Amino acid sequence: MALTKGNFTSDVRIPAASSYSFSHNQNTGSNGCLIVIVACPAVSTTGVSYGGQAMTNVRNNSTSYSTGWSVWRLLNPPTGANTVLVTLNTASFNSTSAVCYSFTDCSGVGNTNFNNTQASNQTTSVTISNNSMVIGACIGGNSTSAFIEIPDNTLRTVDWNHNINNFTWGGISPSLSAGSITIQGGATATNIIIAVEVTEVVTVNSTNGWFLIMN
Repeated sequence: MALTKGNFTSDVRIPAASSYSFSHNQNTGSNGCLIVIVACPAVSTTGVSYGGQAMTNVRNNSTSYSTGWSVWRLLNPPTGANTVLVTLNTASFNSTSAVCYSFTDCSGVGNTNFNNTQASNQTTSVTISNNSMVIGACIGGNSTSAFIEIPDNTLRTVDWNHNINNFTWGGISPSLSAGSITIQGGATATNIIIAVEVTEVVTVNSTNGWFLIMN
């Protein structure tokens, strides 16, 4: 089966504590996966759980905007509405952003790339497998006329646009062909950018002693 994007949740708030929570609804279906991206000014994210299950940290970056920026994933998460719990290294009194993407027929996160240089309409490149989707996200000085292109020169819907003292926004592509792609994001101020590959599950079938790999 093909990689399928399911429900999306975005949350922005001032935690006023070292942890906070909100609800997300994970789709039913085989080979489920949940991906969460957290941007938290002046602090860092030390853990994320969903439905009481600890998520795996994929990236955890300190940024040139003094914002912790991390990516988390959970394979085969519990379905339905469950609690996302975000834990920080200390109490935060700045607006913090979290976004959640659900998938089915997903094997998790593939390659990622992070460009921490502040520039107008910043880019980064990532090599992906066939039928992968790519999440692109930015942090910038403002989000006026914010956009995301995945790949470069192909505009995608901006799924979230959060004020975190600076701003963060982003979106996702449909399934793409294998190869190296460049993504671009920007607004009317400088920004940094991250690319996260979401990979399709690989099914192995045995037919007359031969193995057929479909991706």
